[in-house]
Amino acid sequence: MKLFSCFLVAIIILTNSSTQAQNNTTRDLKKNIFSGTIGGSSSIIGINYQRFIGNKLSIEFGIGLIGVGTGLTIYPKGLTEMGARFYTGIKLNSVVLVDVGGGTVTYVPFGVTFFSESPFIVGFDIGPAYGKLVSSSFGGETSETTYFYGFGNLKIGVRF
Repeated sequence: MKLFSCFLVAIIILTNSSTQAQNNTTRDLKKNIFSGTIGGSSSIIGINYQRFIGNKLSIEFGIGLIGVGTGLTIYPKGLTEMGARFYTGIKLNSVVLVDVGGGTVTYVPFGVTFFSESPFIVGFDIGPAYGKLVSSSFGGETSETTYFYGFGNLKIGVRF
């Protein structure tokens, strides 16, 4: 339910930002990124879509081999045409392993994205994470475990 609420809020924000962008008379920067990821909001390996809202904030949605996720990212120095930009935020993902169980991971990334003249970008981050794992067996027994650990993300993508 929390994940659905995040998606709903993101859709409302995207709708408002596209209306504001039409009224904006300044030079528009490319505000979309489509990337392949390892870790992050798309679980283990997956694809990710990131949309900048304004100059310093972005939302993202990811889908991976064993899960889905979303995130909110803040670039303190703002978006740039080229160069490195540091970021932080919050990312959530939910994983499901058939016949084993599943869980959720929430983490705070501290990372950097490298923008270039070409449309390609590279980014990575690491940060503290809180994970909750619910395991099950064929006999119907379930157990719940929580962990604090480090988590990260590597993304290579295209900006448009």
